[in-house]
Amino acid sequence: MKRKTLMAFCLALACLAFFEPMPAMASLPVPVEPVTGCVKNANMLIRDPEQYRHERPLRINPCSNIPFDFSGCDGKLIRATGGIDLYNGTFVCPTDMEIIGDCPSADETALQNKATHPGMLTEAEAEKIVWDLPEVKAFATRLNGTEVHPFTMITGKPDAKAKPGEPAAAYEVYVGEDQGTHTVRVMTFLVDAFDGKVSFYDAVTDRVIPIEEYRRQVKQ
Repeated sequence: MKRKTLMAFCLALACLAFFEPMPAMASLPVPVEPVTGCVKNANMLIRDPEQYRHERPLRINPCSNIPFDFSGCDGKLIRATGGIDLYNGTFVCPTDMEIIGDCPSADETALQNKATHPGMLTEAEAEKIVWDLPEVKAFATRLNGTEVHPFTMITGKPDAKAKPGEPAAAYEVYVGEDQGTHTVRVMTFLVDAFDGKVSFYDAVTDRVIPIEEYRRQVKQ
């Protein structure tokens, strides 16, 4: 028993030592990955690897003991290793930064997305559908004049091999509040990448329901 307790204590110390450089605001643990992305206005828009490519830009959050001059690479495509803290929307403690070239234009990015998923809506088109929903517009209006900002984020994207109507053929769109130090999820929608049909993720019952059913529930 004493040996097991000692081993658990040592493991805890090792974990603390590993994460010690992380800023206090990060949600630990977070994956630490080498990624390629575009830097604009102190934000990192990850383009590779694929599993993080669909996320919205993450705020660059350097560690005090690891210098990182993101202002010197604004508008540049870079490769760097850092913690990917999606909960707080931050790219934490970036290191080993290498400038690859200039950031691609919005038109180039849209064309690349179309090439990757032919016949499907782009991420921007899926997000626009969500922003145009009356419940999302009302949510954004409620935040007018406050220090909290509404935002959306693609947290899941369609499988390129999926067929219309299949669950795998949908974008998952996170709607939340950006409170500066952290974000709060308010609603989650799924947008069919072929016909734009919207569904709602009910976190209480852990199931996806038609948007019409969600609206009926809200009225009750």
